[in-house]
Amino acid sequence: MASLCLSSAVSTSASTQCSTFQQRTSGVALPKRSMLGRSFAGKAIASRAVRVVRPATRGALKVVAAVATDEEEMSAMDKYDYETREVARKYRRNVYGPPEWRRHRSVGRYSRHLSSMFSSSVVKGLLLPVGVCTFGALAVCLTNDYATEWLPSAVSIPMQPFTLSAPALSLLLVFRTNASYGRWWEARKIWGGLLNRSRDFMRQGVTWMAPEDILLKEQLLRYTTAFAFSLKVHLRGDEVMRDELTGILTPRELEVALDNVHVPNHILRMISAIVAKAELNPIMTTQMDENITFFHDVLGKCERILKTPIPLSYTRHTSRFLLTWLLLLPLGIWDSCHWLSIPAEAFIALFLLGIEDIGVQIEEPFSILSCEAICGSVKGNTASIMEMQERDNALIEASVSKNTMAKVTTPASW
Repeated sequence: MASLCLSSAVSTSASTQCSTFQQRTSGVALPKRSMLGRSFAGKAIASRAVRVVRPATRGALKVVAAVATDEEEMSAMDKYDYETREVARKYRRNVYGPPEWRRHRSVGRYSRHLSSMFSSSVVKGLLLPVGVCTFGALAVCLTNDYATEWLPSAVSIPMQPFTLSAPALSLLLVFRTNASYGRWWEARKIWGGLLNRSRDFMRQGVTWMAPEDILLKEQLLRYTTAFAFSLKVHLRGDEVMRDELTGILTPRELEVALDNVHVPNHILRMISAIVAKAELNPIMTTQMDENITFFHDVLGKCERILKTPIPLSYTRHTSRFLLTWLLLLPLGIWDSCHWLSIPAEAFIALFLLGIEDIGVQIEEPFSILSCEAICGSVKGNTASIMEMQERDNALIEASVSKNTMAKVTTPASW
């Protein structure tokens, strides 16, 4: 009975701490390792692998990686993996224009890509598994060359099992990569739709709201921009909501937003309230509300991609199949390659593991998509619509006043 009461008390305490953490957190937790603890609402929650630091300012709770504060608790492999892979993800957020496309399709890409192979984060991140496979090939070569006195014959197996299983392995890798690319491309289309609808939504607000509602239009501009930035922080694990929204929302609006567990959802509620406050006619209100509903769909689709990986059993089975296949490969190629089995194993392992690893890396797309550029476009384009309103309206008025409307006489017979 005592143990039951103790268990209940511990559970209640943990639940209370988690609830308090969710209400006060303005950023997203950056874990020491690969897993990110999240609640059902999408807010980051503290885990044992995260150290919480409370600044003095209200609403600025930051969760920082133990990489910077508790390095002694991390293994050397964890540190190396974080520095070579996780940190490098932000350098993959490319935005292409005409100069980048010309360089991308130039014939010099072959020499450029080959010369940068060993500085690639993918290659550096695979040093451990490739090294294990290479060491296995070395062990096979040493055994077959120097242990002949104790072995009746060379340690090898026929190539037929590898030949028969190679197509199945190829299908697994192709499906893995295609499924991950589909998730990445879907995320890019979602964010592209967010940019387009933000422009359209601000155009509707500026055009349809009363000319004297300047403050209401400015507030609509702030919250439309804030939604894109808050969504970016909501989907990533290395940014703080307060830092991103400071300078976009007013101090009072910022504090109210940070007191919400789900900041993007709060911002959408505020946008709906602004549209209702404008008291537009029902048709205009309905059309603006359709854009707000689209923003909700964007939020839900992004959360679906973030919280639902490719079935883990598929990822695990592919990794096990691939690594077992590579570890046994030196036994199959020994008879034909002998000591050349070592470099052959190293290159085959590097390229096959690289294909599988790229599929895993792009499976979560929001940390490698250039969401910063899209947020910048939302901010710049919507602000431009607001700033150019008076000038554009003056052009329209001048155009109408300079032209005499033709009078059309309707025949009585009509």
